[in-house]
Amino acid sequence: MDTPTDTAMVTTLEKPRRRHLVPPPPDRGNSWWGSDDDPQSLAVPSWQFGMWLGLGTLTVLFAALSSAYIVRVGGEPLSFVLPPTLWISTALLVANSVALIQARRLLARKEQRFVRWLAASFILALGFLASQLMTWSILASQGVFMTANPHSSFFYVLTAVHGLHVVGGLGALLRCAIHVRRRSRWPQLVRAVGMTVTYWHFVDAVWLWIVLLFLWTSL
Repeated sequence: MDTPTDTAMVTTLEKPRRRHLVPPPPDRGNSWWGSDDDPQSLAVPSWQFGMWLGLGTLTVLFAALSSAYIVRVGGEPLSFVLPPTLWISTALLVANSVALIQARRLLARKEQRFVRWLAASFILALGFLASQLMTWSILASQGVFMTANPHSSFFYVLTAVHGLHVVGGLGALLRCAIHVRRRSRWPQLVRAVGMTVTYWHFVDAVWLWIVLLFLWTSL
């Protein structure tokens, strides 16, 4: 006759073992802007960290060029008159920032009109590049070339480096358009537009700094 202890041992052995299921990895997606990071694994999302790291590197670059310019000219007044197209360029970039702010606000409300403001930003950026070409053309017609003097050399270098980053901003806007075209997931679209707006605000701020720098040397 089986004892109660033996019966309990058999019942325990007959129980099926529980499987420890490992949860599948989160969907990383295929977005060019990156993927959703696990909030438990990273204090700061990788895409956000990368963006701020890149902007920090660009800040160091423009700060180094500005410092080199200040040291090189040594307080000498600007050797040429700033073309009036410089103010057109400034106005276009300020309007660009306003358009992007409006685009992000409408996107947060899930209104389709945000696409129009992104398109307006793209057109304003193209206008800025055109005005910059006109500025260089005016300076060249006055005999102010890159090798004329330290002031003109740094003006061409700073505005050219800045122009390359404006081209990068155009690429970011095109990428936002691709997200809209493909009807990407909402978090990806919000992230893409947010990163683009932040980048453009940085580019616009750098331009204002360049203008103020040469205004200071012209006094």
